[in-house]
Amino acid sequence: MVSHIRHIALALLFIATPALSESSDYFNAWVPAGWKLILSATGDLNRDGIEDAVLVLEETNPANFKPNEGLGAPVLNVNPRRLLILLKTPDGYRKVSSRDNLLPSEHDEDSSPCLADPLLEQGGISISDGRLIVKLGTWLSCGSSGVTQQKFTFRLENDRFRLIGYDHSSFSRSTGEASEDSINYLTGRKKTTTGENVFEKNSKPEVSWSRISGKHKFYLDEIAFTCYLGDKQSGCAWNQ
Repeated sequence: MVSHIRHIALALLFIATPALSESSDYFNAWVPAGWKLILSATGDLNRDGIEDAVLVLEETNPANFKPNEGLGAPVLNVNPRRLLILLKTPDGYRKVSSRDNLLPSEHDEDSSPCLADPLLEQGGISISDGRLIVKLGTWLSCGSSGVTQQKFTFRLENDRFRLIGYDHSSFSRSTGEASEDSINYLTGRKKTTTGENVFEKNSKPEVSWSRISGKHKFYLDEIAFTCYLGDKQSGCAWNQ
């Protein structure tokens, strides 16, 4: 029987660019001059039976399109992005969270020009079962065969979005070796799966459980994401 981690790794291996939500005129009032809407998701975040919205905006500053003469895209888009979370009320949308300097830009000029867009090509934003889900991934066209995906799951608590789940999966396009970590910050438990190989039908992954130590409460308004590979970093990461 094919394991869950095999499904994840294969999905990362053959992942295609997801279809973006339409830039509906309905959200134009929330898009300032010099910015554009690149991604949106709707769903009920506060469980009142009304669909709320999450928007991803991107600045359109021409100065942030950088020529690239090396490996990677010929032009690097390093325009910043903004995450905007809106709750629907009888009077219209109400902003509950707006974050700049959180989501990665399409490209990284300095450390990894070969990295595909961590959000639009390898991840996404969605609302499911009252949870806000942010996915970020790493896939490089040069320099590394490693592929990773991070999934951050948040729930609304008193107008703040608490991180309640974190999932990290990775595999090698060259060897097929794969692993997965899944943390539940509500229970304080961590599930680790190792020993999987997506190229081998009979590989036998090992699953172990552990307790996480330290702080268990983290919020969207106080953390930061980074998705650029460096000497000491493998794939996306997050920190306070």
